Amino acid sequence: MDLDRRNLIVPVTATRRLQLAGGQPMEQAVPEDYVIAAMVLRALERCEGRTLEFILKSYLPVVIVPSPELNRYFLVEQLGLTSETIHEMKSPKLEKLQEQVEKAATSEELLKCLNSTRSEIKKILDAPSATIVGLFAGLAARGVGRLLDRPSSTSFEEFSVILTGMIRKSEFDKSIKTLQDTSVVLSTIEEELTELVDNIQSRIESLVGTQKERATPVLSRLDLRVESLIKQIEDIESEKLKISAGSSSDKSVKLKELDQLLDARKSALLRDQNRQSEVVSELADASQNLSIGCDELTAESKTAVSLIRNQHSALADMMIAVRLADEDTEKSVILIPFFIAGFSKKDQLQIEVYPLSHLQSNGERVSRRRDYVDMFESPSRSIDALSSLLEDRTNSDVALRKFIRDSSQDYNILANAIAREYVRSGAEALLGDALVKRPLIEELKDLLTAIPETKLRKQKRRLVTHVLTNDTLCNVKFHIHNEAGKPIDGAELELGVLSLKSDLSGVITTQLPQSHYDGIVRASGFIVKPVEFSLASTDDVVIPIVMIPLSHEEQIILRLDELVERARRLDMIRERLWVAFESQGSTLLGIPAYRNALMELLTELGYEPEAWIAEAKKKTGMVKRLLKRDDRIDGLRRDILRMAEESKQSGGIMLFSELLVRLDDLGWSTGSDEIETIITDMSKEGLINGLSPLESGALLVEFVPVALTNDPQLILDLAAQRDGQLTLEDAVIGLGWTEERVRKALNLLINNGVAKEQRSYSKSTQYFFPGLIGGKK
Repeated sequence: MDLDRRNLIVPVTATRRLQLAGGQPMEQAVPEDYVIAAMVLRALERCEGRTLEFILKSYLPVVIVPSPELNRYFLVEQLGLTSETIHEMKSPKLEKLQEQVEKAATSEELLKCLNSTRSEIKKILDAPSATIVGLFAGLAARGVGRLLDRPSSTSFEEFSVILTGMIRKSEFDKSIKTLQDTSVVLSTIEEELTELVDNIQSRIESLVGTQKERATPVLSRLDLRVESLIKQIEDIESEKLKISAGSSSDKSVKLKELDQLLDARKSALLRDQNRQSEVVSELADASQNLSIGCDELTAESKTAVSLIRNQHSALADMMIAVRLADEDTEKSVILIPFFIAGFSKKDQLQIEVYPLSHLQSNGERVSRRRDYVDMFESPSRSIDALSSLLEDRTNSDVALRKFIRDSSQDYNILANAIAREYVRSGAEALLGDALVKRPLIEELKDLLTAIPETKLRKQKRRLVTHVLTNDTLCNVKFHIHNEAGKPIDGAELELGVLSLKSDLSGVITTQLPQSHYDGIVRASGFIVKPVEFSLASTDDVVIPIVMIPLSHEEQIILRLDELVERARRLDMIRERLWVAFESQGSTLLGIPAYRNALMELLTELGYEPEAWIAEAKKKTGMVKRLLKRDDRIDGLRRDILRMAEESKQSGGIMLFSELLVRLDDLGWSTGSDEIETIITDMSKEGLINGLSPLESGALLVEFVPVALTNDPQLILDLAAQRDGQLTLEDAVIGLGWTEERVRKALNLLINNGVAKEQRSYSKSTQYFFPGLIGGKK
């Protein structure tokens, strides 16, 4: 989810009720540092034999989805903690059927319309179930909706984590479309279906009545004809009997004529009777079919209307009433704050979740047996339930646990520099309000001291991203090169979650969805380059990136800063692990947090972590020897590193004799062997480059590699003999070189920051070597 393109509604983490004079009570935001410190202290109080590893400030995104009803919306969270099942209603063809019913002129046409309507009703009754993952309903929906009444902002902290992306984008979009389409259908289908069924019933009654009216004259005529034919047949048979009883000479002729007439009348009677039966049967069949179909339609429509009403009621329970600006209705997202605390015990990570809260001031204060008073309560049962769901998910979902574990490396409130200031200032405020005792504050400070401090890098990943389908992606190729057009190998491109490296041709090829992007490109020896671009189509795109190199002086300064920072970080890790070792012993190898810190320390020192730990489990004393510190050696190492930082002005080098003099000035009573051993150890640990001999026999301390050629090295030897000062003539005479060769060597030293040039029109140009001044042969 691209939060930059959304209207963010971020409810404050905690509120307190403020009673205004003569007015209604209102909710006021509690300062963030106050809340963060309170949550950290809550976690400390709940350790119960566990080790507090991290606390994250996290946000659960809840998308506000418009419904067909005015100012009513659905709420769908992005982590898949909840779900609701609905019947996926498709829009039936009721309007078209309504037109066909109006046009139906015969029972057959009307019966066809009736059966078609029943088919549409069957589709409603057989509508498949659809699960909407993340959809809130009932008390949960209303509880989350009430967060919109809290004070809010439109941004979130840099050290916070967004809990999103566990639902695929395609799945989320499909679910939202199903939800909206079904709600639209349910809003009108009952009225349309009821109207159609009523119309069919009316048309059936009308058509049956019309058919009866049309059949009545026909039946009447047939009745008269049948009655007449029966009388005629009776008369003919009577006449036939009379003739048969007489003795007339033409008797046989007359009987034959009567027989013919009788047969004709009987045939006519049979024909009319059959016709009469057909008319009655047709009328009865049509009436019966329509009547039975109408009864079944009525029953099925009642069942369908009941289902529709139940579904509509269920959907109504999933909606909340809220007023949003017109431009925000399609893009609003609520970010619900939670704190995630991670504890370790016996190699297992246990996670607790603390929801946003309300400050309940009831006058309680710390006492002899109570070190901390937790005044923060959950604002509602629905938020409590949501917090429990999140806690259950984080303790059972492997992918989510991994994301939280990875996020704790960069966004741990206990380690992040900005968050720590919140914790410290908030703790002092709680102390001033008599809600916490001083010993617990000191324990909190010790905890913060034991955890190495981290700072966020720009453009650091904060979100779990959606899994996108291929048809939404654009092929993007980045060409990374220097100002001369030479490709840069191994340049690192950071675009949010993506971290990619260029190949030997300086090319990075990837696929990105249509969106706006901003990130950075890093490369060794170059200034960090910000990049910003937008993808508005799926066409292939080529983006050139030109990197500007660091000056040599900037590279030396950067390298020295990195060395000093690395030494400080290693010292903090050692100190934290030593404190843990004193209480846990070698069992700290089995505690995830300490094991990770130990592996980081071993990697920095050049060991293979897994092999070292495996050996340490077999051999006692290895962990202690690695962590045990010597205060004297530590002090000397720190002072040497301070001098390394000061050596920026001398190109990152210093004569060994000058280093000894400076250490003596600082009050250290030491010998060259001891310092040489310490420098050798620091070189092995990668903190400094080490010692290198000059041709004169003097030792040179290289805090960073100078990477000099032979000619500059000989110039350095000569400068060391002359107390760090030279003229062009001194070098020409002393080394027997041409003036041009000397100039080239001196210019290289000047460019590397090792030498300084002082031009003079009255005297020869002087060259000074700050790292060699004061160290005579």
